[in-house]
Amino acid sequence: MISEKKIEQNYSDEELLKLIKEGKRELIEDLYERYATKIYRKCVGMTNDEHMAKDLTHDIFIKIITKLSSFKGKSKFSLWVHSITHNHCINHILKNKKVKIEDIESETFNNVTIDEIESEHEELVEIHVHQLKRLMKELSLLEREILILRYQEELSIKEISIALNLGESAVKMRLKRSRDKLAQLFKELD
Repeated sequence: MISEKKIEQNYSDEELLKLIKEGKRELIEDLYERYATKIYRKCVGMTNDEHMAKDLTHDIFIKIITKLSSFKGKSKFSLWVHSITHNHCINHILKNKKVKIEDIESETFNNVTIDEIESEHEELVEIHVHQLKRLMKELSLLEREILILRYQEELSIKEISIALNLGESAVKMRLKRSRDKLAQLFKELD
């Protein structure tokens, strides 16, 4: 006989959320099991502090549960969780200033390859990864984050728009400006 717990874990996010909203609060544990590790990894990546990431993961999950009724299903639940996680970590970093903003990108931009950048901006092809990391530190937090979401997280323009609470045209323009600024910084290296 299959346990009830096993069946509950087979629910899609949407089905699980519907049941939780209908009063099956015991399913919150399943939701936590699905997302705690992802939230934690994002927090570690942004703060470079495993202990702080555990605290932030707990705080973020409480925020997700308390705001669950505001999730309307206009995007994937996972993107909504990512957005809350990102915003909470940024607010924590800016509020506490315990982590230097430029240190955030040292770990979160390591997986970018030249091939990923080449297709969208030819001037950046010559940048080596170590130069890229150094130049990324000269960009603003929003400029870095929009590039990371596009090239490392591989989010679409629409998903970035939702995650950053910006219009799609604003995301496209900021992405273009960020790439252009990065290209200009590279030219200035010569």
